[in-house]
Amino acid sequence: MADDGSAAPAATRQKHWGVRTLVCLGVAALSIITSNVLYAMDNNDYLLVTFLGTYLGIIGAVVCSIRGLRSLRRQLRR
Repeated sequence: MADDGSAAPAATRQKHWGVRTLVCLGVAALSIITSNVLYAMDNNDYLLVTFLGTYLGIIGAVVCSIRGLRSLRRQLRR
């Protein structure tokens, strides 16, 4: 920051698409593990919930990967 009171331009923060992708894949993996544990205990009551968690986790990972690659391509053009 300058001594004359003027604010320095704020640095733009990059979005961490790789971390977001890993979080989405973690949600999908947790849903699959939960589904397998519930199936092993003969409890099929939450089948739809675990399926939706897996589905949303994989779709989220795909979206984050695509957006991350687009972001990388934009950075390489500069």
